Amino acid sequence: MSNFAAILSSPKAPLEIHPVPNYTPGPTELLIKNTCIALNAIEAKIAIHNVIPYTPYLAILGSTYAGTVSAIGSSVKDFNVGDRVVISKRFDVKGNQYGAFQRYVVCSDIMISRVPSHIDLQIPASLMMNLTCVVGMFSGRLGLERPPLDGREVVKKAKKILAYSGSSSFGGLSVGYLKQAGYTVVTTSSPSNWSFVQGLGATTIIDHTQEQEILVKQLIDHGPYDVVVDFVSIASTLAITGRVVEAQGGGKLFTMQPGREELPAGVERVFEPYSESLYEMRNRELQRWVVDEYLPKGIESGLIKPLPMEKVDGGLKGLNGGLRKMLEGGRRVRYVADPCE
Repeated sequence: MSNFAAILSSPKAPLEIHPVPNYTPGPTELLIKNTCIALNAIEAKIAIHNVIPYTPYLAILGSTYAGTVSAIGSSVKDFNVGDRVVISKRFDVKGNQYGAFQRYVVCSDIMISRVPSHIDLQIPASLMMNLTCVVGMFSGRLGLERPPLDGREVVKKAKKILAYSGSSSFGGLSVGYLKQAGYTVVTTSSPSNWSFVQGLGATTIIDHTQEQEILVKQLIDHGPYDVVVDFVSIASTLAITGRVVEAQGGGKLFTMQPGREELPAGVERVFEPYSESLYEMRNRELQRWVVDEYLPKGIESGLIKPLPMEKVDGGLKGLNGGLRKMLEGGRRVRYVADPCE
């Protein structure tokens, strides 16, 4: 087998295709033949804007992918060669063997989920990273209850969450997860995505294409909120969500990326790789629930609603164009690529 990767040689440089080593997995690792890369916004921001400096270069980016197990380490017990799997890489893991932008990838035996033969690998790949972040943020970090999967009636909870931009991938999965768990969810959407967000079960949907003052007033009027999350987290949206938090006396504003935008006094910007809480020992059962139960059962039952997917042509060579499309925005799709093309 020969391995090739799309490599980031320096900050903001285009990805270049080069041959890379054939890897051998460690005792608790697996080697995956990668047939589906799911692109994530944070990777586009790292590659094109250097929003989080990534060192050392030469670097192989990519966090979410799916394929078949090609080899296993001596201590791996739960997976076999030939298994179809989807993987989400831990954010701060270093080593080019773990980056998804290549044909063969090494992964740990933790954040990995088996995929049934009748499920298209693109579906769980498009969901895995954001779904683990949803559960990590709301249940792992904030202590909110998870949804029942056994048919029990959902008990209505007292807490109210503002999820700004329910039509985004992370936002939409969050709206669904919180509603399934019984929480009151206020979200925003453009009119063109209204029906999709309604289908997620949001309690209230507010048109975020309105004039800013009207939008801010409506969001404040539907509060106060126990949790406020800005699933866009650019200057124009932070100017809105920051005012909402300020109006209820200040507090934390959860965001999707670090930044230096000025927020109102008393508003604390919070960002972390939200799946990170699932690696903490106190949350290991929750982590196993995500990959072994919620993801596969949610896909099978239709409980989890993925965004439409668009395949990037050209395999590894097409990744530059796919990352640029992600930053252009305006389309409610997840981009995927086959590195073996």
